[in-house]
Amino acid sequence: MSLLRPKIAVCFFFLSGGSALALWAVHIPLIEKTVGITYSVLGALLMLSGLGGFIAMQLFGYLVDHVGSKTATRIGGVAVGLSLLGPAYANTPLTLGIAILLLGFGIAGVDVAMNAAALQVEKENHRPIFTFFHLFWSVGGLVGAALGFATISAGLVQSQTLSTIGIALSVFGFFIASWLLPNKPNAVSNDRAADKQSGKQNRRVLGFVILAGLMSASGAIIEGVAHDWSALYLRDIQLTDPATAAWGLVAFNIGMITGRIFIDRIVERKGRGFVIVWGSLSAALAIGLQAIAPNLTLSLIFWFLLGLGISGVVPQLFAAGGEIGEASHSGRNMARVVGITYIGGLAGPSVIGLLTLAMPLNFAIGWGAVLGLFIVFSWPRLQKMDK
Repeated sequence: MSLLRPKIAVCFFFLSGGSALALWAVHIPLIEKTVGITYSVLGALLMLSGLGGFIAMQLFGYLVDHVGSKTATRIGGVAVGLSLLGPAYANTPLTLGIAILLLGFGIAGVDVAMNAAALQVEKENHRPIFTFFHLFWSVGGLVGAALGFATISAGLVQSQTLSTIGIALSVFGFFIASWLLPNKPNAVSNDRAADKQSGKQNRRVLGFVILAGLMSASGAIIEGVAHDWSALYLRDIQLTDPATAAWGLVAFNIGMITGRIFIDRIVERKGRGFVIVWGSLSAALAIGLQAIAPNLTLSLIFWFLLGLGISGVVPQLFAAGGEIGEASHSGRNMARVVGITYIGGLAGPSVIGLLTLAMPLNFAIGWGAVLGLFIVFSWPRLQKMDK
């Protein structure tokens, strides 16, 4: 069986999710101005994305297990495109809150489904390709940020850009899903006794699953800080115009892409832990330095280094989550790690807005260094699962 079409389809959905998130991110300054809210209110509203993500995790996890990843990914691909319509037309805090809730639902939904589809392709491929798919999330982020820069520079507003691209992503996603591998539901076992015993044994490693999820969520929050706050940071701290502010996310995504090109080779030579520890340490340093960046040039360099450092951390922790516990529960354990990650990644950056009540935005962003150090010091504990 040729895997070319399934690979192209999975790459598209990663590209779609990454570009949708980036398009939303670079339009935040315009949306904030349209709605007329403060950092702290925006931070509170961003928490709703986590709620939307949690709802999506339950629904799409069920769809993957009981229907299959192909159908789930098709629905998720349509949902993520349509979710851009909310931010496009939001003009009050209430409508923006609903829009952010639905955006979190769409992004998390396609994320769960396409990761399941990616694992299905990797199994058929018989060699590692998982990080390669995640590369296209970063490519999508770069494309979305660049499109945002171009359209904002051309004088287009969010209602024009987000609605047009959102509908295009939904339509294309609906049709390209036909290229995915056929549905292969996981929940097919009729041996309840065996399932019960396996579940009992797997509960012994639940603590490690949760720890992997918290570590991965910390990495996702660092990524989310770049997506949700880089444009506002460059506009208000480095005093750039809204179009130039999009370049922070561009620099971050170039770093992500650069790192993910080489991650699989590094893991093969140095091991998963090397990528997780040194990547997190580099990210902690880069985001910490962002708090004291004296000019735009150095700030863009730090955003690039942040993307480079954090690029392999979350995918490798996903893979580590799938290796915890019983083989019969590897998919569900990875799903728990993914779930914790994206709830944290979608809602966690909202804390930055709340921190601005007590400190300037640049120092609030600098607190992301603590999360990077948490991953570094938690990795030895996670390694004990093999002992």
